[in-house]
Amino acid sequence: MKDFAMKYLERLVLDQQSKSELINKVLELQHRDKEWVDKYANLYKSKKEGDENHKETLKVYEARFEEIFKSHTINQTITDEYKRIADLKLGNSFNINASWIDKIVFVLKEAKRPLRSSDIIEVLLKNDITFRTITNKQKGLSTHLTKALKYGRIIGTKQKGQNGYVFSLPE
Repeated sequence: MKDFAMKYLERLVLDQQSKSELINKVLELQHRDKEWVDKYANLYKSKKEGDENHKETLKVYEARFEEIFKSHTINQTITDEYKRIADLKLGNSFNINASWIDKIVFVLKEAKRPLRSSDIIEVLLKNDITFRTITNKQKGLSTHLTKALKYGRIIGTKQKGQNGYVFSLPE
């Protein structure tokens, strides 16, 4: 009801005003609206410029992120190489230049359980390039297993019902 009364009073006030007063009122409203339109246009323009600046900044950050990621990958590779070299010097990793007996002992030590010769062959195939070139893997390994048994570096245990030995480290 209040809104209806206000609209009626506004209409009544406008009807009582002269033509020049009405023109001034319209010009005043247009001037006020022009200010608001200008403010809105400036705000829109600054928002658009801000978006473009953000896009450029985002591109810079993406390029920097890519650069950092590449640098991290290179550093990780170098770190892994240093770890591998340190492990080789400390005797903590598979050394392809070690003797066959040392390789067999290392495989048994890392497995932390007794292994059959076929299990040792699998590990050597994965880790030793020179072992892959041997044509008869079982025969090539058996001579070294025999030497390791003879020197007392490993122990061979015969299990009932199975062919071959199970090899472990002496305690």
